[in-house]
Amino acid sequence: MLPVLQGAGEVAVRELARRPERDVKRVHQDAGALVTPGLIERTERGGLLYSFDDIHVDRHLCGTA
Repeated sequence: MLPVLQGAGEVAVRELARRPERDVKRVHQDAGALVTPGLIERTERGGLLYSFDDIHVDRHLCGTA
């Protein structure tokens, strides 16, 4: 999803689903998961916006042995 949004400006969820031929409901769910941590923004008109050139993620994984 992020490569489709990168450099595209504001994109409607339906348009975002149409481009890679994905289910609208699934794209809406995926978008919600990306909006929550701030990776993409939801605009006032309901569109999606990816305003970064690059995202670098460091993740610390810990578990019990």
